[in-house]
Amino acid sequence: MELDVVAALTHETGILLARDARSLGLSDELRRAVDAGQLTRLWWGAYVPTDKWRTASRDLRYRLRVEAAHLTRRSPAVLSHWSAAAIWGLPLVGRWPTKVHVLVDTASGGRSNHSIVRHPGRERAAIVMRDGKWVTRAADTVVAMAQVLPFPSAVAMADMAIHAPRRGRPLCTRAQLLEALAAASGHHGYAAAARVVAFANELADSPGESVSRANMHRCGFMLPDLQVMFRDADGLIGFTDFFWRTINRIGEFDGLGKYLREEFAAGRNPAEVVIAEKVREDRLRGTGPAVSRWGWEIANSPHALGKFLSAAGVPLIR
Repeated sequence: MELDVVAALTHETGILLARDARSLGLSDELRRAVDAGQLTRLWWGAYVPTDKWRTASRDLRYRLRVEAAHLTRRSPAVLSHWSAAAIWGLPLVGRWPTKVHVLVDTASGGRSNHSIVRHPGRERAAIVMRDGKWVTRAADTVVAMAQVLPFPSAVAMADMAIHAPRRGRPLCTRAQLLEALAAASGHHGYAAAARVVAFANELADSPGESVSRANMHRCGFMLPDLQVMFRDADGLIGFTDFFWRTINRIGEFDGLGKYLREEFAAGRNPAEVVIAEKVREDRLRGTGPAVSRWGWEIANSPHALGKFLSAAGVPLIR
């Protein structure tokens, strides 16, 4: 299939639907494009250019599957759990599932299969339209995921949901999280979700910071202040991920994703970002505190993080 034809048929999400190809008499061309490896099948009747699939992140790959399932359904579905989280742009620390999760009426039921997981409770769910799809509200999505995810992963979602970006508004408020939590009372996983909601912090600025903080808590370490502003004689240095005032130590999470975020890079290439970070760290040290940095390998492991923080002098409080 010629590239211009693919481009003409591709949905705004980057997905090509078999029904659109058939309507134009291009079924044979579609089949040849798939056989030639030009297109990769996402879902029954939905494809994506293979080059786009190969370069897509894990988050984008799952979102594309959810989009494909939505576009090929005969009637609109209410996306929930992992699928709603993908549409809201909430981070998942770990692997996305391969199945799409939807809500169904409790009375009508409906069986899950190899591609779709059906959850009862649509009749009592708070749903909203997001990017042209019906999804559970952000707060309800966070609470549903907090009932099933490990504590650090759930905290990363909750933090992101209530975090206020530099431009725009948070996906939900703490009050909405508490409302969603109250609605989940009596359901399996409620206690776990309650711990996540109580621990969530709108100041956390990345999933790596959230996971680090959650594992600090699990290990019993003193929790730091978040996003503390530092200045020197030349003016504002910036805001630190973590600061333990009693021991005068700064902590910084340095996952690769941090340097790829546009709001962090601000148009700079990776080398320029690294140099700027070195200058920033030197200025921070010049104000007095020691600085410790770590990445995902340490953040994801309570054992490794515990050894690292102990060596840095962070005290245990329990």
